[in-house]
Amino acid sequence: MFKYCTFIIFCYLINVHAQFRSTNIAFTTPQNCSRIQFFNRIELRCETCPNSTVPSADQLSCICDIQQKEISRSGFIPTCQDCPSDTFPSPDQLECLNCRNGTCECPQSSVLIYRDVAGHLLSNGAFCDYCAKGFSRNDDGECKKCGYSCPGKNFTNSDQVYTRIKLQNGVEMKSNYIENHLSTEAKSCSERNVQSCEALANICVLQNFEAGFSLNACGLLENIKRSFNPWQNAWDALANTDDSELEKENVIDHQYLFKDDSRFELFFARYDVNGTFDGFFTSETVPLMLCGDFLDPLAPFVFGRRFYKECKIRKEAYSDSFLERKLFEVYLKFTDEQGRPKLYPMHVLNSAIRVNGQLPNFASKDRNQWILTRRFYLVDDYTLQFDNSTRLMRFAAKIGINVVLQRERDGYINPPYLTIEYDDTTEEILENSLEVIYHKDPSGYDQKLTICLSIVVPLSLFWSALCSYSWGRRQGKPSAVDASSILYFFVCEVSVLGDVFFIIFGLIAFWITFAYKSQTYASYNMLSEDQERSLLHYIISALVLKFFGLLFTMGALVFQETFFIDWERQKLKQTDEHGMPLSRDLNKSTEAEPVVVWRTYLIANEWNELQQYRKTSLALQIIMMTLLMEYFQVKNYALVEPGFERNSEDPSTTLSILLSTLAVTVSLYLFLAFIQVFLRVLIVERIVTDPFHNFVDLCSVSNISVLSLTHSLYGYYIHGRSVHGKGDAGMSEMNEFLQRERNNLCGFRGLETGSELQTFIVNLPQMFRLKYDEISAISKQTTSGVVGHEAVTAKMNATVEAHSQMNSFLKKFVDHSISDIDYIVRDRPFLESLLDMEMSDTSITGTFTRDHVEIAYSRCFVYGNEWAWTSFECLAFTVFYIWSGSIYLAGAVVYVISHIIRMIFGYLSTNHLIKTSLVDQRFLV
Repeated sequence: MFKYCTFIIFCYLINVHAQFRSTNIAFTTPQNCSRIQFFNRIELRCETCPNSTVPSADQLSCICDIQQKEISRSGFIPTCQDCPSDTFPSPDQLECLNCRNGTCECPQSSVLIYRDVAGHLLSNGAFCDYCAKGFSRNDDGECKKCGYSCPGKNFTNSDQVYTRIKLQNGVEMKSNYIENHLSTEAKSCSERNVQSCEALANICVLQNFEAGFSLNACGLLENIKRSFNPWQNAWDALANTDDSELEKENVIDHQYLFKDDSRFELFFARYDVNGTFDGFFTSETVPLMLCGDFLDPLAPFVFGRRFYKECKIRKEAYSDSFLERKLFEVYLKFTDEQGRPKLYPMHVLNSAIRVNGQLPNFASKDRNQWILTRRFYLVDDYTLQFDNSTRLMRFAAKIGINVVLQRERDGYINPPYLTIEYDDTTEEILENSLEVIYHKDPSGYDQKLTICLSIVVPLSLFWSALCSYSWGRRQGKPSAVDASSILYFFVCEVSVLGDVFFIIFGLIAFWITFAYKSQTYASYNMLSEDQERSLLHYIISALVLKFFGLLFTMGALVFQETFFIDWERQKLKQTDEHGMPLSRDLNKSTEAEPVVVWRTYLIANEWNELQQYRKTSLALQIIMMTLLMEYFQVKNYALVEPGFERNSEDPSTTLSILLSTLAVTVSLYLFLAFIQVFLRVLIVERIVTDPFHNFVDLCSVSNISVLSLTHSLYGYYIHGRSVHGKGDAGMSEMNEFLQRERNNLCGFRGLETGSELQTFIVNLPQMFRLKYDEISAISKQTTSGVVGHEAVTAKMNATVEAHSQMNSFLKKFVDHSISDIDYIVRDRPFLESLLDMEMSDTSITGTFTRDHVEIAYSRCFVYGNEWAWTSFECLAFTVFYIWSGSIYLAGAVVYVISHIIRMIFGYLSTNHLIKTSLVDQRFLV
């Protein structure tokens, strides 16, 4: 517990110290240093070598002059002393030597010998010699056979230090590399050797920054830093900070634009595992992915592009000398408002960091628990090994570059950061991914969505209440609130709420996606992962609600009651007593001929065929969606990147998220549906054929009217009474009738005198319903004890009787021949049209409301409820496409589901039409 508290206090102090140095850095590289300066790789700046010292060959430190030896060193600066005359500095410039043979300029293959086996200087001077067998001269002019260095002495016993590495699952593994180097590097670092301190920091990184052990690399380095801290005035490679470092808004004073050539630049400082600084490298040269096979190395860094790429590679095929035994720190390079190049150190959310055996960063979304660091490795295949020689490899399996957009200042960003998830595996297949994610404070979206839903949902409840009230009136309910009205309220709310979710979240997706792509300054951002998950839940809820809403709509159409009123009058036929034709001398007698029923069957079949007629073709809709999305690459508009590039070279590397996919799919689907409706309604039906107006004409020619009740007291009426008094006519006579109408030689077709209007919305009185139900009950009467053909005959007789009485009753009602059951004809007030609800009392006297466009009765069919079908199919297509990623599968599934629903609906509606219209089912095809 004491160690944990000590670690927390230390992290806090480091964080407080970081607050005073959390500024950007002038962009400087070793190439910017003059010949008398060295590059301070800790503070990232050029400094002049003091006194008589000069820059080293790599300009990364100061060294003594060629005739001087180094007495001591503090960081990058040595303390020098001149060598006496007739002597020269040793290769490490730690001693002054004299030469045994007069010259010590050794050949390339030999080495300078100036110490004995005990390390003492040779008393008789230095000399040149060749390396023994099994040894070779290294670049430092020494004969070496062991590794990089031998264990140090008089500092720490290598058996006492912690030299193991914990894997992700907590298993401790032996590390020969750390055993061989930890003690030596710790000793050298304590002697103020910066390179050894860097090497010790690298071992700390390899040990997953594990705190709580005083004898591991991290603990040893912290003890040394109390007396010598190379990072005292700079960014500490091992600085453990919290997420407050990511909230600084003024350190990156550069405004980013959403343009194809606008990129954010990353600079990587590379260190060898032994602490050597290798220099700076651009993001083009650092392979963040093991495969690195995407087309453009700059593709991930286009500002505003949501990049994602994953790949698999065989371990035996992997080889990258650039990453071998290397560690990195990353900086954001930008140009400030004065045009000066700057660097800002980026922090890393490392999943492997351990605190008291726990992984605070692993799969953690609580930023308060984050521990941010700086240095990281990409591949480690040298520190661990199994006893059976099976190679264990640690590597960065998932790398995320997180860019945080500021909420208040458009185009400005907070400090970006990296997320790295490590994997350790002995598998032959390595999986690796790189992702670039843009974040923004989600509270603004959440607040606006909450406000929007808080307004719209109560409105939907109010609208459902109005619908329920209107339904109760049309059903003739004596009370405005009863069990059935409450049930219908929930039914109506299901449908309305489905539309609310569909419209709101469809508009949100459309606005955010296309505003994001078209913006110049970073003002809009895509939703976060949690917000997208919430959006998906809303969309699935909308799909479920729309599905039940569609079933309720189709159920209402199935149970509507339709009757075909035949206005044809019976013909009187004169015959004698024996049924023979009359002569002038015989007594005359008359007989009524029955009305021909074929006209009724014709109209009933046409009505039944109109049930499935739609404004759009689902098959054509799916074909066009597939062509546009796949072959014309419209789906690439969903890629999260600036601009509206449709033909991306490699769209697989740019991410299309749920929000953008929803926006593109829904907008394209509805656009195609609108085009279909526009073409069919305004062009095809006006120029080629109009099935609904043609049906009205057919009714007039057939002398048949249609009354269709969608509710008990509400429905639609088509006045089809022929102006010629009959519909049974031969071809010649029928042609004569039509010519007379064309020449205005007969009356008008309309219900009212002097009017051509034939379609009406009807609200019927209560007495009408009572009489209607009384007659309908005749057809439902059964005869007990009668079976077989006799039962069929009895049933048909009852149907014929009911049909005759219903036809007579409805004709009298339309002709105002029933004194206590009457109606008036009127125009519909604007408020009633707006609310789709009747304001007047029709319980005693009904109303026939004029339908001037003669299309209102299409509400009895699918045609008049096209939105219920189109919105459901659009949502289903989108959800299945998002779920499967296949436009073909989504289209096939939606087509099958829609076809099955229509088949079931067609079967049920036909059966119910037979029952209510009292026509013979054998003639309804």
